[in-house]
Amino acid sequence: MEKSEIEKYANLASETARTAGLRLAGISGRRINSDAGNDVKLQEDVESEEFIRNILAPTGIPVVGEEKGGDSSLMESDSLYWIVDPIDGSYNFLRGMRGVCVSIALMRGMKPIVGAIYDFTCDELFCGGSGLPLTLNGRPIKPSWASEIRQAVLMTGFPSATDYSDSNLGKFVLAVQNFKKVRMVGSACVAISWVACGRADAYYEDRLYLWDVAAGLSLIESAGGVYEIHRIKLEGKPFCIGIRAAAKREFIIA
Repeated sequence: MEKSEIEKYANLASETARTAGLRLAGISGRRINSDAGNDVKLQEDVESEEFIRNILAPTGIPVVGEEKGGDSSLMESDSLYWIVDPIDGSYNFLRGMRGVCVSIALMRGMKPIVGAIYDFTCDELFCGGSGLPLTLNGRPIKPSWASEIRQAVLMTGFPSATDYSDSNLGKFVLAVQNFKKVRMVGSACVAISWVACGRADAYYEDRLYLWDVAAGLSLIESAGGVYEIHRIKLEGKPFCIGIRAAAKREFIIA
C-alpha cells in the first residue's frame, strides 16, 4: 500500500475516533443493557459503534466491532478490514472515571495498517501506521522508555474472561515481579497507548479481544516497540487473543 493511501486511512481513523469520542463526551446519561458477571454493556456502546460504522461505510471495507461482531475469517485473510472498539473502558465511562477511549484500526489479517485511539476524558488522540510516526494530537512524539526491566512499568488488566485459577494467578505474579511497578487503568487502549508514548514500558494481558488492542499495535510499531499477539480458543469467541507489547524484546513476558 502506498504511503499516501496509508496516510489517508490514518487521517480517517483519527477524525472518526475524535468525532465519536466528542459525541460520547457530550452524553450525560448512562444506560445499562447488561451487567452480568464481571462485564457491563451500555447502550452507548451500541450507538457509538453504529455511529462509527456509518462514517466508515463509504470506504467499502468490512467492519468488525465489539458490539455487532463481524467476519472472523478476515483474521486469516489478506483482505483489509476495519476493527472498532466504540467505547474501551466502558466501566470507567459508567462510573465517571478517566481513561475511556474510542479505538479504530485498519488491519490486513493480523497485521496492523493504521490505528487511532482517542481518550476523550483527557483529549488525547494517538495515531500510528505502517511507515508513519507515532503522533499525539497530530504532533510526532518519541517515547523515552526504561533501559532495564528493573526500572520498567508494566501495564496490565483483568478482562471479563480472565482465568482466576490459583495456577494462572501464580504464573502472573511470577511474571510481573521483575518490573519496577505494575499499573491497571481499566482500558486496554489506554494501557497500550501509554506504552507506545513512553509513560510505561510493557503491556501484558490475556483473554481480551482483538478490537481492544488492534489500534494499539500500530502505535507500538510506529513508536519502534515490539509486540506478540496470539489467538486464544474460547468457544463462541473467535476474536479472543493474548497480547504482549513492549519497548524491547527483553520486556516481553512469556
